[in-house]
Amino acid sequence: MLEKQDLQAIKELIDASIAASEKRMSERIDTSIAASEKRMSAKIDASEKRMSERIDASENRVMAYIENAVMPNFKLLAEGHQTLLETLAPKSRVDNLEEDMVFLKSIVKSLMQEVSELKKAQ
Repeated sequence: MLEKQDLQAIKELIDASIAASEKRMSERIDTSIAASEKRMSAKIDASEKRMSERIDASENRVMAYIENAVMPNFKLLAEGHQTLLETLAPKSRVDNLEEDMVFLKSIVKSLMQEVSELKKAQ
C-alpha cells in the first residue's frame, strides 16, 4: 500500500504536470492570439491602403472635373464681369448726367409754361 510520502510525491507530480500543461496551454493561447493580431493588423493595413487608393482616385476625379468643367465657367464669368466693368460709365459721370437731367427738366418745365402762356395770349 502507498504511504503518505508516496501519495505526496504523486500529488506533486500531478501538480507539476498540471502546471506544465497550463503553461503550455497559456503559451499556445498567447501564440494564437499574437498570430491572430498579426493577421488582423495585416488585413487592416491592406484595407487602409485600398481605402487610401480609392480616396486618391476620387480626389483626382474631382480635381479633373473642377479643371475641365468648373474653371472654364468661372473664366467665362470673369470675362463677362470684366466686359461689364469696361462698358459701365464711371459713377462721377453718372452723377454729372443726373445733375444735367435735373437742370434740363427745370428748363423744359419753364419752356412749357412760356408756351402755355403764349398760347393763352393769342
